[in-house]
Amino acid sequence: MTQTLRLIAILSAALTMIPAALAQTYPTKPVRIIVPFSPGTAADIVARQLGKGLADIWGQSVVIDNIQGAGGGTGAAAAARAAPDGYTLMMVGANHAINPSLYKDLTFDIVKDFKQVARVAGGPLVIIANPTLPANNITELIALAKAKPGEINFGSGGNGSITHLSFEILKTQASINLMHVPYKGISQMMTDILGNQISLGSPALASAVPNIVSGKLKALAVTSATRHPLVPGVPTMAEQGLAGYDVSTWNGVLAPAQTPDAIVAKLYADVAKVVATPEFIEQLKQQALSPALQNSADFRRYLVSEVDKWSKLVRASGAKVD
Repeated sequence: MTQTLRLIAILSAALTMIPAALAQTYPTKPVRIIVPFSPGTAADIVARQLGKGLADIWGQSVVIDNIQGAGGGTGAAAAARAAPDGYTLMMVGANHAINPSLYKDLTFDIVKDFKQVARVAGGPLVIIANPTLPANNITELIALAKAKPGEINFGSGGNGSITHLSFEILKTQASINLMHVPYKGISQMMTDILGNQISLGSPALASAVPNIVSGKLKALAVTSATRHPLVPGVPTMAEQGLAGYDVSTWNGVLAPAQTPDAIVAKLYADVAKVVATPEFIEQLKQQALSPALQNSADFRRYLVSEVDKWSKLVRASGAKVD
């Protein structure tokens, strides 16, 4: 019996060492990062820059795979089903903290069905308007909306997206009525604001800066708690009477839930190296994003808090997916 127990102990120890040994050599082939949004979005930009840095460290290619649909849910479902070996990762975004409150038929749990590897970056949205709209700031927009209830429209990247809920929070706090026009992505929304087909939108700041600088669009507010250095003259929502208003995008890396802890630890260490490089920081800066590095445990806590926050905001706004 003693000999049997000794053999079991040796075998258990050996099995425990296997994931650690695999992590030493990981990766030995290309790694796929699923981006559940369209090319050009903040998640896509962050994933491509991160992938480039990781490929340099690993000597292996990193493939970005854009799988769109259901507010990021389609790509997330594919990532949750992937083999938990570290070769399929996902770039998660703020929408994934919102979706559990909107989609009742999700086939995955964004917290329980993934290992949180690292939070990477974050940045504000910006409330933009076609120059013909007779409002140059949020105070004037609120007054205009109260004078013309339901007549002013805003676009979003889709029902329940952060670009939708940013306006729902504005509507609730200011007690105004704006008409929502959902799109399947940000690109067509931006085109329609520029063409004056719709009046308002709230894309990631990076998506709008060139047109703001050129005067083709006007910025009414940034949605973060503080002003952004790319547009220092644009006030925050809070500065314009909406106390506590703070809506920001963020992105991080997830892996399927059963991915070995040793591989998750190596992934975090390598992601941290990339995020600390001047090249990565400069690329984020050009996209109006900032590093927001968190390790696995801290990112998990942050994600749980985001799911809880958006659950309350969705209930308060009454937002629904059509």
